[in-house]
Amino acid sequence: MKKSLILALFLSFTAPMAFAEQGTLLLRGEVLEVLSIDVVAEAGATTLDLSASPTNLKVATVQEGSNSKTGYKINMSSAGNGFLKNGTLDSLAYEINYGAFGFITPTTAGTDVKTQLVGGVYGVFTDVNIKYTGKPAVEMTEGIYEDTLTFTISAN
Repeated sequence: MKKSLILALFLSFTAPMAFAEQGTLLLRGEVLEVLSIDVVAEAGATTLDLSASPTNLKVATVQEGSNSKTGYKINMSSAGNGFLKNGTLDSLAYEINYGAFGFITPTTAGTDVKTQLVGGVYGVFTDVNIKYTGKPAVEMTEGIYEDTLTFTISAN
């Protein structure tokens, strides 16, 4: 009996025990924030008739792209502070409409003309329109009248 008990104890310590083992695998990918803006001028944007008085003339289409989780905003600034300038000789005031924002006089400091508060994936096309009160050529100094608008996209 003593031998049986010792043999039973011996077998219980030397018998293979069943162990459950596990391993884990973490799968991860990263998507970086993308903000893009592309301005495509209309054919007539560089040949404006300054004797006319357009009230809603399309001069460009802006393609906005964003995947920001915080949304994005579009800022518009004007090198000429809202004037088509003929050097220092003469100028013509104008206003710009960006999509549904309404007409504003662009400034060198810039104005936020669109704010998308909801994050997500966006590919939006927005029209840019101009209005100004033209003058007859006899009332303007001859030369090229121009301004440069800059559109900037940034995350909120």
